[in-house]
Amino acid sequence: MKAGTVLSLAIIKNRKVIGAVSLNKIIKHHRAELGYWLAEEYWQQGIVSQAVKLIVAYGFKCLKLIRIYAYVMSPNKASMKVLKNNGFKKEGILKRHSVKDDRCSDLYVFAKVKR
Repeated sequence: MKAGTVLSLAIIKNRKVIGAVSLNKIIKHHRAELGYWLAEEYWQQGIVSQAVKLIVAYGFKCLKLIRIYAYVMSPNKASMKVLKNNGFKKEGILKRHSVKDDRCSDLYVFAKVKR
């Protein structure tokens, strides 16, 4: 697997894609960035938490990663909860780093490191 490879998996319910989970910017035997999304009508059902759990386990076990990290915009408390529930720790805050809808917000950095 060459540096920068992406592993992206669809989340499917009733033959319909309702979201995705991915490991991006993969550096073999080292690290990858976690990404995910889910259609709003399926929020708060534990679907993303389960998908994150599975892809993180795959990253550590099969890809031999030692670090998986994610970025979350400060207003997105639900996404932070997904990460915390999967053992990710907040490592820092990039102040006023992101812009969405003409508004600046902080970007939180979370990571899970295999020991």
